[in-house]
Amino acid sequence: MNRILVTGANGFLGRAIIGALKGYCAEVTATDIGIGCSRPEISYKSADIARPGDLVAAIGAANVVIHAAGLAHIFSPDCSGIDRFHEINCLGTENVAEAAAQSDVEHFVLISSVSVYGPYTNGIYGEETLCAPVGPYAESKYDGELRAAEVARRSGMALTILRLATLYGEGDPGNLKRLIRSIDRSRFVWIGDGRNRKSLLYKGDAARACRVVATSPASGIRIFNVSGPPCTMREIVEAIAKGLGKRPLPGRVPGSVALTMSRILATMLGSKFKGVYETVKKWLAEDVYDTKRFQEAFGFRPEVGIEEGLRREVAWYRSAPR
Repeated sequence: MNRILVTGANGFLGRAIIGALKGYCAEVTATDIGIGCSRPEISYKSADIARPGDLVAAIGAANVVIHAAGLAHIFSPDCSGIDRFHEINCLGTENVAEAAAQSDVEHFVLISSVSVYGPYTNGIYGEETLCAPVGPYAESKYDGELRAAEVARRSGMALTILRLATLYGEGDPGNLKRLIRSIDRSRFVWIGDGRNRKSLLYKGDAARACRVVATSPASGIRIFNVSGPPCTMREIVEAIAKGLGKRPLPGRVPGSVALTMSRILATMLGSKFKGVYETVKKWLAEDVYDTKRFQEAFGFRPEVGIEEGLRREVAWYRSAPR
């Protein structure tokens, strides 16, 4: 009998996981830092993953933990943001894993990110690709993986690490929402030819992946990439524009020109423009991951394609209060 605890249950992915689990296990419990749950029909226990004393009581009798709590979107590069990534994604993950092991949890499912491989890919990256995280978010996610693996090895608790591609969908707090807003406000300008590929994962498919893993037998330490099929930047932009009923501004800045100009600005004007150069470089880069291991292990296929998923996100964006 599965008794599953979901951390970060009020977050973008956590809410979707709770919805996906309904009806698939005997008992679902949610936890987050807030005083209440976004789904009042679910048993809820408030807990702060930065405070180890909160966690054993929150885990209770669960035999599976899906650790979806984490910090993803701080767009300011200041020191306080770096410290928060370490506190939540690294130390917080270790705290939850330790509490799970103490509570005799059988299976710990850790939600991680393909960002642990680096900011972009050179070819298609599989789970055997060496990790080279760049930046406080990616570094904290990788450190969290290492700490959870150490707890699992020491305790014998099964650990499954899901490295998810960039998530999107209704309620998206991240970069896809920013791109939608840019196109909607006619502030988007093409950089490059749009043929480079990106890996995205609709939040509902991510939640289904978590459910499949959490309700299946597990042993040892396993790592899986989870993503939808790669799509081009042109396909992404055109799907958003179609949903908005708008067209991107005419004209295009060649990728090589944009890279050169942003690099010169970063060199001449310092750190303020370094982020612009890195953003341009990431926009033009490939971001593609091999998901065959996960597909073969669980028979999993994403159900929501990029055009339909972006149609749903655009519809949510247009209906959400500004």
